[in-house]
Amino acid sequence: MNKLSDMLENFWNTHKSNAGVAYVYGHKLSLAWILCVIIAIILGYMYQGKIATFQGIAEAAETTISVPSPTEVVKVHVMPGQAINAGDTIVELNRPDLTLRIAEVTRELDASAGRSNLSAADIDQKVAAVKADLATKTLTLKSEINRLETEYKKNKEIAAKLKSLKGSNADSDGNDAMAMQIKSLKNELAVANANANEQIKLLRSSNRLQKDAGKSEVENLQKELEELKKQQEELTQIAKESWVVGSVNVHDGEKVSSFAPIVTLTHKSPTLVRGYIHERMYQRMDIGETVKVKSLGATGKPVKGKVVGLSSRIVEFPMRMWKMPEMPIHGREVIITIPAENSFLLGEMVTISE
Repeated sequence: MNKLSDMLENFWNTHKSNAGVAYVYGHKLSLAWILCVIIAIILGYMYQGKIATFQGIAEAAETTISVPSPTEVVKVHVMPGQAINAGDTIVELNRPDLTLRIAEVTRELDASAGRSNLSAADIDQKVAAVKADLATKTLTLKSEINRLETEYKKNKEIAAKLKSLKGSNADSDGNDAMAMQIKSLKNELAVANANANEQIKLLRSSNRLQKDAGKSEVENLQKELEELKKQQEELTQIAKESWVVGSVNVHDGEKVSSFAPIVTLTHKSPTLVRGYIHERMYQRMDIGETVKVKSLGATGKPVKGKVVGLSSRIVEFPMRMWKMPEMPIHGREVIITIPAENSFLLGEMVTISE
């Protein structure tokens, strides 16, 4: 305002003779106010809808170690605040029910293998018995057939010498009782062979079915055993990357219920910022927008962040952000991701700007 007045006064001194300028000089205060209002309107239009700054807290993503079944803590290898690296042992756990089930499945596998071997031996023994019976019966029938064929041949030779006897039926095979008996014995031998082969075929088929059923049972038991051993290996929790131990919620020998938090881990440096925008400004921030994040004390180089989440309701700001302890502040929560390589401290208050 003073500079504008000085400029108008200098202009008047230089152009006193000009009547228009004299008029302007006489109304310089009113013109100065009008000019200030116009500038304010222009600046307001230029920056409308923009958020200057808002505050947040630097945080890090956490992970919690827990198991889906009741377990017993054997030994805790870490303590709160400890930095651990990939490959370090965090905690050793024990599940008695898991150990018992592994022993049961192992016994069932051994028993199944024993039953399979026993069944195969029984079937082989039955096949051998059928073959032995067939061999005995075959030997008996063939011996009887050979005896009858020899006797039948002799009778035919005798009948040939008695050609002079009229009406003799010695050469008639159709009514020859001995020939019919030989034929019957040969048929009996063929049937015995066929029956024995069918029995052997059925026994061997049964053996294959039993083997297939036993194989399926063994495969299922082996899959269960592999899964149980995998669960047993996971009872020894090993760090897969670098962490900082946040909290240890158990001690050695303690029994823990299902999904109870055992140890919490966090990254060494903040990876996200939880910002808070005043409720009157919550519509001015969009997901995907890039922002600058810097320390509240403006020390260090600012880092670029990206808005990845906006709360769907109005929340109360953390107490440390209140202007007065008795006057809570409410607004919308904004989640911003930042690069892991930064100089912020966990829990540090930061300033976010567009």
